Amino acid sequence: MKDKNFTTFEEQINILKRRNLIIGNEEAAIDALKRYGYYNIINGYKEPFVIASENSDDEEKYKDGITFEEIYALFLLDRNIRISVMDAMFDVEDHLRTATAHVIAEAFTADQNKYLDRKNYKLGNKVNDHGSYTIDAIFNKFTNILADNTQPVKHYREDYGNVPPWILLKEASFGNIVNFIKVQKGPQKRKIISLIYGFPVSLIASNADVYNMFMDTIFICLDYRNFSAHGGRIYNLSTKSTMRYNSIIHGFMDISEADYRNGKGITGLPVLCAALSMFEDRNIVIRLKAAIKYYYDDYLEKYPSNKEYLDKYLCM
Repeated sequence: MKDKNFTTFEEQINILKRRNLIIGNEEAAIDALKRYGYYNIINGYKEPFVIASENSDDEEKYKDGITFEEIYALFLLDRNIRISVMDAMFDVEDHLRTATAHVIAEAFTADQNKYLDRKNYKLGNKVNDHGSYTIDAIFNKFTNILADNTQPVKHYREDYGNVPPWILLKEASFGNIVNFIKVQKGPQKRKIISLIYGFPVSLIASNADVYNMFMDTIFICLDYRNFSAHGGRIYNLSTKSTMRYNSIIHGFMDISEADYRNGKGITGLPVLCAALSMFEDRNIVIRLKAAIKYYYDDYLEKYPSNKEYLDKYLCM
């Protein structure tokens, strides 16, 4: 019976038992399947526990001694880490929103007709054959926000005839903010970076590694935010956005250029945590690392034989 066919919870338990998975408490296992689903628990977290087969037609088998509870514990570990990552991404989003709004207002005033003047920004990438660029797609999003009846946008639009950047960006998505930062011109972008890192603008202007580290970081954060929001697996996630090699962050991680070429320090939770360690607000990474360590330790207290596997993804 294929996993994609409908099965009752009891049938799901029997399939797993037939595949050599030990069910320590069938009633508790059924409760877990009812709550989170077979696909989310089993298909999402079985990988380290199944026997690899070269024949795709062979029925999947679990290694001897593996229990449902062990797989479920990995699912819960990841779920708890995902919640902690999402919490960290809320803070990152708030910091980026505040810094961007501050710099925009300082440079172009809080008048929406001035700070939303297209010539203040870079075009970005061409997004279609009709002459539209990244900036146009962002401004279309902003136009929709300005016309929306959510508060406080409606209040500012109707009572003052103007929506300042800190109110506009309050309603913008994480993706909108990240892409808006990307199309900032040099002076404004450097000031945003300075506010986030606490580095002098002069250092940012003279050090490409700082600039690259920041831009890679915010896109990596965006990937983690989106995966977390949609319930994606986080503990061993390789994000589409990656960290280019640079002397600052990889020096902090003790990763050489040779190590990097061999795949270290490119993506993953250790890279995310190292990137967040560069923020002036260290509380974000302190809380995230503490949460990861707590759930990591809790899992390994029950299943210490999986330490080598987990350390590939969670060793900081």
